[in-house]
Formats: sequence, structure tokens, C-alpha cells
Amino acid sequence: MSIRHLKTLVAIADKGSFIEAAEAVFITQAAVSMQMKTLEEELNMTLFDRTRRPPTLNKAGMAVVPKAREAVRHYEQFMETSAIMDKLTGQLSLGSVPTILTGALPPALARLRQSLPQLHISVSSGLSSSLITQVERGAIDAAIISEPPMDRPGLIWRPFGIEPLIVIAHIDSPDEPPEVLLQNNPFIRFSKAAWVGQLIDQFLKDEAITVKDTMELNTLEAISTMVYHGLGVSVVPQCHIQYPGTLLLKRIPFTKNAPQRILGLIEKEDSSKAHLTKELISELAEAMGKNRLKV
Repeated sequence: MSIRHLKTLVAIADKGSFIEAAEAVFITQAAVSMQMKTLEEELNMTLFDRTRRPPTLNKAGMAVVPKAREAVRHYEQFMETSAIMDKLTGQLSLGSVPTILTGALPPALARLRQSLPQLHISVSSGLSSSLITQVERGAIDAAIISEPPMDRPGLIWRPFGIEPLIVIAHIDSPDEPPEVLLQNNPFIRFSKAAWVGQLIDQFLKDEAITVKDTMELNTLEAISTMVYHGLGVSVVPQCHIQYPGTLLLKRIPFTKNAPQRILGLIEKEDSSKAHLTKELISELAEAMGKNRLKV
């Protein structure tokens, strides 16, 4: 049974005649008559009262029309979904700051692979400032970074989550307020080359927290490992995702003026991959859990 025949039947019911139905479905009146005869043969029932001119739907035909209408609707929905899925294929080149590579990105990519198996995503790592430049030059399609300190002409920023900044310390460190721990222990600083490092530095200045710098590192893993071995304390973004093998550390939130960083995706305003990044942003927001932002 052809969906075209069902569409023609629905058109006859809506328009009231074979002539007007032919115009609606862009075929001849003779083709309409032939399609309806074929449909009646396939259904093994008479759908029209042909003693009238023009022919009209009989009781059986009127009973079939709602089912035909539903079949046409389901078919059109299926075709729309297929068209959308066809667009959600291809390749997406993505840059990410290192802290997201071990945070929300892996589960987001895993879910995206399940829903869009034909979409291929390549991922590279870098600092926010470098990744933005790559997006501007077209070297990558988009980047997951901390909130830019200023607008970048031609680029659009789409936030999807927040991460509070916390103090991390050795598991056996004293139960002291975070400000006291920072002032009384060697400080392992997040590199100021990273925007999150600049955010931390500004927060310490605003709160007049004096620290004793001993190291400046550019990855969360390196900082956490140093803290784990008792070499100091640090301020880092809190990732709510804890993977197997996560180091056992004391994680202390700030009690006042708690700082946080905003995470998002940046791409060109006229990006041809916007339909793909939209799907990625949705998965990233989901991966952020309670720290997600409305997207």
C-alpha cells in the first residue's frame, strides 16, 4: 500500500471531490481515480459511492479516512526525523580546556555517540585564549572554555554550566576554614596563563587572602597530585564527576563570597556546525548535573 494513495484519500476527504484533491496532491483527476481503485483493491472494500457525480465517500470510506490520516501523519513525522538525523552527521572539530577533558566532556561525548553514531568528533586540548584564536581562524569548529573576559566580535558564547572554586588540601590537614588553610600552607597556584588561574588570582586579591606561592602548574591533575603528597594547598574548580581512581583529598568550599567559573562553548556566529554544537551543549549541560545552566 502506497503512502501516496493514503494522502490522496485524505485530500479527497478534505477537499470534497476528486478534482480538488487532484490539485492538492499535484496529479491529474484520472490519476486520482486510478489510485483510489488500487486502494480499494488492496483493502478489499469499496470506499466510494460511485452512483453519485462526483463520487463521494461511503460509510466504509469515511471510517478509513481517520486511520489513513494517522498513517500519513506518522509517515511525515518519520520523514522529518530522518531529515534531522541526516543533518546530524559528519565531523566536528572541538577544542577543550584540560579541566573539562576530565570532567563533563567524556560522559557528554559518550551519550552523543550513542544517539548520533554517524557524528565524528575530534578533540584537542589547550588554554582558553589559544582555543579562541583557533576558532577565529577556523582551525577548529568550536571550543569548550571558561567564560571569556570580554566579547569577541564574530563569535558567540553559549554557557552550559558552573563550577564553584574550592580549596583542596591533604586528607590529614587540620579542619580549618579555607582562608586559614590558604594562609598557613604553601600555595600551589593554578597557572595565570589559564583564565581560571586569573579568576583565582583576582579572588584572592579581592578577599585579601595572602598566600605563599611555591608552585605554578597548568593542569588540575598535576596540582591535585602535589596536594595529595602534602606539598601544599590550592584553589581549583570543583568537578562534581568523580571518576575511579580520583585522589583522596580534603575539598573545602568557601563559606562567603564563594567564587565560581562559568563554562560554555564558543563558536563563530555563522558556524555551519551550529546544529551539531547544539546537540553537544545539551549533553554537556546534562553531564553538569545540578551545576547545569539552562540551554
